[in-house]
Amino acid sequence: MKKLFLTGISLLFAVTLTFAQSNPEEATKQEVTELTEKLTLTEDQQKTIFDIVLEGTKAKEAVKADATLSPEVLAESLNKLQATTDAQVAEKLSDEQKPLFEKIISERPKETTPTPIQTPAQPVQPQQPGQPMQPQQPMNQ
Repeated sequence: MKKLFLTGISLLFAVTLTFAQSNPEEATKQEVTELTEKLTLTEDQQKTIFDIVLEGTKAKEAVKADATLSPEVLAESLNKLQATTDAQVAEKLSDEQKPLFEKIISERPKETTPTPIQTPAQPVQPQQPGQPMQPQQPMNQ
């Protein structure tokens, strides 16, 4: 009975993880919906911009999956991909929509290099004159 219960829970976790992974089409659909609301895109614009943003999202996912890139190169690559995608989207917009799109782009945060987490240094206790040095205790005790 325990094995059956544990197997069922394991299966539930596996299914949950499968659905938890990001879907580029869903993210793209959400982004195009926001652009449609803010820029009042036409049906044709929605279709072409969806394709452009989807390709950009897939390219970003591919760059993020490359573990050999340093954080600086990763951020730079993501910013270049975003700039390319933005330029392609801007080409499909009307003259009235372009200033609004520029405002949206300027408000969007850029990819930054993640800062490493610094651990605080261990304080060093000053030694009193005339006292013998005491050995340091290992951390694993």
